[in-house]
Amino acid sequence: MKQATQEMKWTAGNLARLDLENIERLGEYTRLYFEDRSFTNVEELRYAGRLARILDSYSVRRGDRVVVMLPNSPELTGAFQATWMIGAVIVPVIPQWTAGEVTNILRGAEPIVALTIPALAERLSQANAEVQTLKKILVFGPSEVSGAENIQEYLQTVAPVETPVDSEPSDLAILLYTSGTTGLPKGVMLTHENLGAAVESAFRQNPDLERGPMLLPLPMTHVYGVLVQNVANRWGFSTVLMRQFEPGRALEAIERYKIRYLPVVPTMLMYMLQHPERERRDLSSLVRIISGGAALPEPLRQKTEAVFRCRIDQGYGLSESCSVATGYEIDRPYRPGSAGVATPGVEIRILDDQGRPVAARSAGEICLAGANVTGGYWRDPDATSGLLKDGWLHTGDIGFLDEDGYLFITDRKKDLIIKGGENISPREIEEALYLHPAVAEVAVVGFPDPVYGEDICAVLQLKAGLVITEQDLQLHVAQYVTKFKIPRRMIFQPMLPKNLSGKILKYKLRAQLLSMLSGSV
Repeated sequence: MKQATQEMKWTAGNLARLDLENIERLGEYTRLYFEDRSFTNVEELRYAGRLARILDSYSVRRGDRVVVMLPNSPELTGAFQATWMIGAVIVPVIPQWTAGEVTNILRGAEPIVALTIPALAERLSQANAEVQTLKKILVFGPSEVSGAENIQEYLQTVAPVETPVDSEPSDLAILLYTSGTTGLPKGVMLTHENLGAAVESAFRQNPDLERGPMLLPLPMTHVYGVLVQNVANRWGFSTVLMRQFEPGRALEAIERYKIRYLPVVPTMLMYMLQHPERERRDLSSLVRIISGGAALPEPLRQKTEAVFRCRIDQGYGLSESCSVATGYEIDRPYRPGSAGVATPGVEIRILDDQGRPVAARSAGEICLAGANVTGGYWRDPDATSGLLKDGWLHTGDIGFLDEDGYLFITDRKKDLIIKGGENISPREIEEALYLHPAVAEVAVVGFPDPVYGEDICAVLQLKAGLVITEQDLQLHVAQYVTKFKIPRRMIFQPMLPKNLSGKILKYKLRAQLLSMLSGSV
């Protein structure tokens, strides 16, 4: 690697040492607020140590995968630390996923133990019935699900693990499944070095931030949420964790806890701006809002800055780079439309289709290098070879760098739809629609949406003589994917545009859809 990336290497091995370092450096303080509970950093570490002891008692060993299907909660934050303390690999699963979606994760990751709550245990059990990789489902509470075990009482009495096992920086820490253009999610392999370097990179871009409370409305099953929580610990912030984002409760929390820092995706800003409680809340404590997960429209940024009266900027990253690539120092002037400059230890190149660097302000594929960059996809060498070439991560995103190194993102090579900051695979939805007997051909594309950034449209050709309603197809899709992925629009037409080889031309469908939308305004 190049010199800039070498400076950011993580050499401490086990990420669990970050929590020990936090206590040694800052002493005991209230680090986590969640609903009616609060925990100091010392209490969090003890809780994680007890959970680590339980995992160890179920024969979870270094390198084993632990699937965690939990909403945002102290149990989830503790699960990360506990898994790392014994050298295991955490596999976060989105709680809203269906049993079928979870089955694909279990089949690929082959975890031996799961952590969940009573409300989700049955779904995990259903997912495991087909693949039978899980030896035990450990539940934070009572459950009558076969194979599930309540660990709540055990957590109160067991002696904690106090010292993390020795891990190599190259050991796998997180296996993070993210939607891909092939349909099924791919497992992004993130090592202790990857995440450690990402945390240090984000910290060093703003090393002197004044300590204060941060509101965390992001899901910690997403790489953005994982990064933010760990960097907050590096800064010594107190975190107010939301079980899930609700605009009214977010505004209430800002006022109650005197929140200074707020990481969001753009959709959250839209909901908070439009909420009737907003004008009645005292939001004057806010110092900075950082937007990620999707492009931040400049009109939305300007309105948010005017209403919330604090700095708002955006950064760029992806699961494969631990959510780190670019950002802003807090005193760096915002450049409209730009995601900022490279964070310390990250290098950016803009390459043309032949892999050659292009001049400033010339568009090309955004490519990254740094110790935070993944080594590839779990057990998928073909996908890995397309992602990593000659030491560079090829993001599939199109953009340019200006003369001062500011990154501007202009388009995506990928067909992924980014709805509310979440990557959604069109192929996954298409395959669900193809299971309906009336569907002959289908293509799923994104279209602009003022709330989510993008929403989902399915363009369909039905089989001759068959008729189906939009509502019936939406109910059909709901059997296979989460509600968030159900197409909001269904367009029926006699034939889909194709090239000579028979491939459906999605760019033509997008243009057609945009034309229809503009005509309806």
